[in-house]
Amino acid sequence: MTEDRDRFQAEYRSWILLMARDAAYRLAVMPPPERTRIVEAYKSFRNPSQVFRPLKDPDRVERLAGEKISGYILLETDAMAFFPSMYGAPTGAVDFAVAMNRRFYFRQKWYPIISLNSEYISQSSDRLLTFALEHEIEMSHIFQDVSLELRMLSVEEKREITESAEEISRERVRITPEELLQDEKLMHRLSLSSPLIPKSYAERAMLLHLEENFEKLKSYGLPSRNPEEQAFGEELYEEFHGWSEFSQTTYELFVREILSLLRDVNRGYS
Repeated sequence: MTEDRDRFQAEYRSWILLMARDAAYRLAVMPPPERTRIVEAYKSFRNPSQVFRPLKDPDRVERLAGEKISGYILLETDAMAFFPSMYGAPTGAVDFAVAMNRRFYFRQKWYPIISLNSEYISQSSDRLLTFALEHEIEMSHIFQDVSLELRMLSVEEKREITESAEEISRERVRITPEELLQDEKLMHRLSLSSPLIPKSYAERAMLLHLEENFEKLKSYGLPSRNPEEQAFGEELYEEFHGWSEFSQTTYELFVREILSLLRDVNRGYS
């Protein structure tokens, strides 16, 4: 087990360094003021408490999503999360997320959270934002049902859930192919102009936000549906915290590598 963990950590560090190179190249071609803004965000996010904040405009989200969103903790972030592509692409291929949903177990209850990229909220139409919210809510419902199986999901299963939730949301909102293309173009633009953080680090920051703001958020907690689910939640929480230090150190490695590569680029221009 230790050997598998060591191998995973070594492979993940190599991947993070590869992603840092990509992020640095994106920064290198930006105008200096924009580059400075994003570099400062990367530095700020070394404190995971700085990654998420409450929604600036919750009224719009609540108007678009309706009553069903009221049971979720709603957050926003300037970052976009990235993770290895679920579609079997070559090594180094990544997916980006302007929205995330998670269901964390903490203090004997489950807390559903949805986060959105702040620029996506500002730049998306009501139709696109409605679609994004529907997709995250549907994903949350499916994952909640699957959690009763009390096991971790494979990459293929996660991909199937994502695709199923997208199809259901697309039909529910009656989103058109033209609107989907518009959404893809917006997400691509934002991936080039937003600070990027590994999804695992984003998840750690999200749980930390819950822990640090628990008194304000504890009313969102839902009890386990049976003793087995409660035991599973406790196991997940312990495992999550078991990876916290690794998540922190690899994000710091990611930022150090970006800054080092940018210095090399600047020396090349001087």
